[in-house]
Amino acid sequence: MILNIKFLIKRHRSLMLVLLMGVLLGCNTPKVDVINIGAILPLSGRATDLGIAPSQAMQLAVEQYNANKEADEPMVNLYIEDDQWEKDKALPAYMKLKAEHEIDVLFISNTDGTVAVQEQVLKDNVLVVNPLNNDATLSNLNENTFKIAKLTEEANQVIGVRIIELGLKNVAILHYPNDFMTTASKAVSELLSDRDVKNKVITVEADQTDFKEILENLKSEEVDAYVFFGYKEFGYAMKEARDMGITAPFYGSTTLLDPEFFDNSEGAIVNTECPFFMEADGNYVLAHQFMKDFQEKFGEEPFSVWPPMQAYDAMNLVLNEIKMANVENSVDEPFVDWLRRRLYGVRHFQGICGNLSITEDGSSRGIYFSLYRLKEKGKLLKVKR
Repeated sequence: MILNIKFLIKRHRSLMLVLLMGVLLGCNTPKVDVINIGAILPLSGRATDLGIAPSQAMQLAVEQYNANKEADEPMVNLYIEDDQWEKDKALPAYMKLKAEHEIDVLFISNTDGTVAVQEQVLKDNVLVVNPLNNDATLSNLNENTFKIAKLTEEANQVIGVRIIELGLKNVAILHYPNDFMTTASKAVSELLSDRDVKNKVITVEADQTDFKEILENLKSEEVDAYVFFGYKEFGYAMKEARDMGITAPFYGSTTLLDPEFFDNSEGAIVNTECPFFMEADGNYVLAHQFMKDFQEKFGEEPFSVWPPMQAYDAMNLVLNEIKMANVENSVDEPFVDWLRRRLYGVRHFQGICGNLSITEDGSSRGIYFSLYRLKEKGKLLKVKR
């Protein structure tokens, strides 16, 4: 009996020692000191309004985070590459960021580029965030890809609703041949078709600047509304249409404030209506402060505000989770897996664009575009309906 008691005491002490060692090992969980984030954006070439200001907004967000973080929160580095809005440049840019900076998170705004890097980012277990586009194509990719932006289909359907409101009956939809503009065109076309509005979708060449033949055919078909989903090259189409006596209303995408778009149209773009997002469409107080901070840092406000606003929110949403890496992460879960899980759990993040939540397919909700009309170069006014 005495031997049994001694045995039990010895066993109890051994168990306590094992538990103590577990606690001590738990206290030695590796600390996350630095997180490297990469970004691929159009800093030159086409669609620079979707790259330059968004890259600056992300830099501002990272700078503010690092300046205000607690001592035990990770430092964040941001490294940026230029893809010139070309799909084929996305993967080389990613490979460079991964090789030189061992990034854990990649921000990339081009939809086609986002698709192009998928196989490699999955192999490397890198998280991808598209801060500008959020459509069905991206939502059908994989669990490592997040879309913290407006819903592409929903934003552009604003045009279809407007056309139906005005009772227009014969619509031409011209679009640039990439995923974003193709998705926008399809969304509007389907909405119009559901309401028995005749419409024709035309895909143009990537670098096309002469649209006379297309426009002459459409004029002969008595088209009463022209939708231009694309970039600055469509400025030439607008000028050619007005020169040949086409007076039907013009509609466009979210890219109308590109100064070169206006210049190429020689003013024919004036009164074109488009889906857009301004400070008043989101959290105005926070958005106003962002614009003030942006101007103070970079010396000017962006000429198109929605891309940097979305990029700022997307970066801040991710940073808001990263700061918890040394508080809630565990030794058994790799950082990227932990961050992925955290992002899927985001609900009602208060951003400058609105209160954002992440759904089960990695896409966000909470950003809603309105209808605007271009009144002069660089100036939009919300349409009263």
